[in-house]
Amino acid sequence: MRVTASQTGPGHGQLVPELPEVETIRRQLEAKIVGDSVESVALLGSRVLRRGSTDGLQRWIPERVVGVDRVGKFLAIRMLNGSALVMHLGMSGHLRLSTGERRAMHTQCSLTLASGQVLDFVDPRTFGELIYVAAWSLDPPHADVLSHIGVDLLMDAATVLDRVSARFSQARRPVKAFIMDQRMMAGLGNMYADEALYRAGIHPEEPCARLGNEGLRSLVAGIHRVLDEAIAFGGSTFEDRGYRNLEGEGGYYPYLLVYRRQLRRCLLCYSVIERVRYQGRYSHFCPQCQRRLS
Repeated sequence: MRVTASQTGPGHGQLVPELPEVETIRRQLEAKIVGDSVESVALLGSRVLRRGSTDGLQRWIPERVVGVDRVGKFLAIRMLNGSALVMHLGMSGHLRLSTGERRAMHTQCSLTLASGQVLDFVDPRTFGELIYVAAWSLDPPHADVLSHIGVDLLMDAATVLDRVSARFSQARRPVKAFIMDQRMMAGLGNMYADEALYRAGIHPEEPCARLGNEGLRSLVAGIHRVLDEAIAFGGSTFEDRGYRNLEGEGGYYPYLLVYRRQLRRCLLCYSVIERVRYQGRYSHFCPQCQRRLS
């Protein structure tokens, strides 16, 4: 049975795009702007470049785009001269690629490319951010501003396990708090964390140390399954329309099995999905499929 975002009940406010949404945009950008050159940069919002100077952006005129990277929920447009423009979409930000049509409202920054394409960073609530990095590397620490970011969850399972197993096995905090901590695992937010835990059969409040290596392996497998599925469907968009891809379209991930499905039946065991509030966030889980260990 498929459960679409529009079927999951009333909204809980806008959602920050998570790894599947950001990776979808990265792949679209890579296909459309790599090899093109930036001819001009217009900074239109006073809050959008909060860290660093705007002077470095002038080095981009003209400069060729050689890659588009992602680190957790951050994007980086990488240039031939070794610099990069790092982006975080925040709660309401999105990128719009056009061929010079009328600029969208709430555009905070606009890049005009040699091909005639225009890339706008649109952010009505201005929680998103652009960061100019003079020397960018895809290898950790990427840049000082991202040195705190943990292992990327699209890395292979062996790498993820190797990077986090020691800290995971000693952690007494709830597993959901651990996997949403961007310093440990980069990319998950509330929605996909709930879905990954359900697929792994793990209660969100179970302490990490109780799960052991076997539990961690199940968890990483559940995370990979959810992320791979969600990327295949272009991510998720709810009624707030907070996320849209480069072409202005929403994501249509149809397999939300617990998130926002409180009081409905689990599709595996028919128990009633529960929702609890913990540290300011709601967790959705099946009390039967995700039973506590003790």
